[in-house]
Amino acid sequence: MTNLKNSIKRTLSGPGRELAALWPNRMTLDIYRRTNKVQLSCDELQTIIRSLAAHTPCRFLVFGLGNDSIFWERLNRRGRTVFIEDNREWLARITARFPRLEAYLVDYETRLPQWQELLDQPHLLTLRLPPAVEETVWDVILVDAPSGWRDNDPGRMRSIHAATRLSGGAGEVFVHDCNRAVERLYCDTYLKAGNLVYEVAQLRHYRLPRQGDDENRRT
Repeated sequence: MTNLKNSIKRTLSGPGRELAALWPNRMTLDIYRRTNKVQLSCDELQTIIRSLAAHTPCRFLVFGLGNDSIFWERLNRRGRTVFIEDNREWLARITARFPRLEAYLVDYETRLPQWQELLDQPHLLTLRLPPAVEETVWDVILVDAPSGWRDNDPGRMRSIHAATRLSGGAGEVFVHDCNRAVERLYCDTYLKAGNLVYEVAQLRHYRLPRQGDDENRRT
């Protein structure tokens, strides 16, 4: 068993990491995330994987470009996967390694300390997105960006709000880092506690009702 794990680890540490998307069981996911510095835990990954499988072929939007991006693109190989990134240097670095990724640069134009003044003003939370993103209704959305640890970070106020619009009112939305107060508060306000399906570790899974099914839903 040890030799098997070592063999898989060597395979997943290079270009062969895409095999994890073809065989996403707990062992391959654990080795994949450890060798590629993926922050999502195995349980969190598997929660998103199940949702993508239920919607295949899927339109999958990810806020955040990172070490796990090629995994998501390969996992959803029969669908369309798009990434939103606000760090120009990081976007250039990742897309140089994986040129087939569809990724767009955005400017959130916010800072984390603004969370309170923006909370009840949805008209100020609109994020300017490329037409290729804005004009698509997404089946599954993962909010794992932008940064939200420090006061000079953009915070995830606009990306969480955008998820409620871009899902078309009937989609699956995942928000990571919900151990943080701002993420929890914006999820409760715009995604609504009543739409929460599941919570594991730092990840929340919401299933939004079709438009018109929830008269109290904020837009």
